[in-house]
Formats: sequence, C-alpha cells, structure tokens
Amino acid sequence: MASLFFGPDGSPLSKPTDVIPFLGKQEKHWNRERSAYQAAHSWFLADGLPLAIRKIIKTDPAFDKSVLKKVVFEKKTKLDSFGRESQTDVVVLLKMPTGNAVLGIEAKVDESFGPLVSEWNDYSPGKLRRLAGLLDRLSVKSKSIGSLRYQLFHRTVATLIEAESAGATEAAMIVQSFDKNRAGFTDFTAFASAFGTPILEIGKLSQPKTIGRVTIRLGWTENPMQYAED
Repeated sequence: MASLFFGPDGSPLSKPTDVIPFLGKQEKHWNRERSAYQAAHSWFLADGLPLAIRKIIKTDPAFDKSVLKKVVFEKKTKLDSFGRESQTDVVVLLKMPTGNAVLGIEAKVDESFGPLVSEWNDYSPGKLRRLAGLLDRLSVKSKSIGSLRYQLFHRTVATLIEAESAGATEAAMIVQSFDKNRAGFTDFTAFASAFGTPILEIGKLSQPKTIGRVTIRLGWTENPMQYAED
C-alpha cells in the first residue's frame, strides 16, 4: 500500500519516529508530553486524518467528499527573502470533486504560539518588510497587532502559499491541541478576530475569507494525548 505520510524531502514515512530527523532539535524535540510526538502519533495511529480533524472539516460544506491524498510532516515554506522559512507541523493535501484543498496543522500541547508581534519586532528593516508582507498576504488592515502572536501570522501565510503551490482553492489553518486546559486558545481567538474569521466554536471551522484564489478558514480542535509505543 502506498504511503500517505512523507517527510519534507519527499521521503515516505512508515512510523512516528521517522519524523524525528526533520525536527528542529531532533531527539530533544521528541518528548511524549510535547506536540511533535503527539502529532506524529495521532496521525499514524489514525492511519490518516485524526478524528478531530475529520470532524472539523466536515463543518464546512466546501470540504464535502474530500479524500486524503498526502500528509507532509515538518514542511518548510519560504515566505520571503527577509527571514527564515515557516515550518508547519503537518501540511495535508486533500482531493475534492472541485479540485485540491490544503490544511495547515499547527500542533500544540501547552506550548505557546511564540513571541508577541511587539516582542518579535525590533523595527529592523528586514522585520518591518517581513511584517508588512505578512499583513498584505493576509489582507489584514489593522495596525493594532502588537498583542497578537507572530507565529500565527506566518503559519497562516504558509498555509496560503502551500495551497497556491498545490493549485488549491480551499484551505484551512487548524490548531491540533492536545491540552485539556486549552493553552493558547485566547491568543488564537484574538488572532482569528483580527484576521476577520472569528472562532465561534471549538471543533468548527470559522467563516471563510477569500484571498486571491484561495478561500481559507481557521479552526481549533481538541485531541486526546497519545501514548502508543513507538
């Protein structure tokens, strides 16, 4: 049976631990209580879309009759020439009757979404250009973004770019949370509101926003911790 799971270099993956070489700090990031471990196990144990991911995409009719075609772990997406790539935990390609769709999955246990924009932005020329580019890509007009998490901006842009690369017209950036206390949920909903796609319900995709040829949504899912043997 052909593999559904791949590394960012295109190599097929057969088990959760195959993800380790592609992590930023490899073995140091492979911790049973952290998102890389949890995400990899949830996808491999499901042998496809984990239950919470299947359920959330069914809340939007645009994803009706979608079929899973490919799952890429730790996918790096070049955003511009002013900073490093955005590394998405899981990028998913779906095939639909109307074409392709892409899901960008950001896995979290109790990790944060990184620094606030106000903390990240040191007003250097490169960061100012990158931030302006991200806001333009997302069609975010508000300049009151200092209290929002920078990671959410570039992960959402990465999802858009991956959708464009796949010729997809539908996309979603989804948080796959493994934390019962919903760490980061307030930050996520604040970003969603600024983006113009407020999260009204956990487990349900937001209203869509069309940017160029891609229509994108945001969503938050709750997932059980996985402790399967490697």
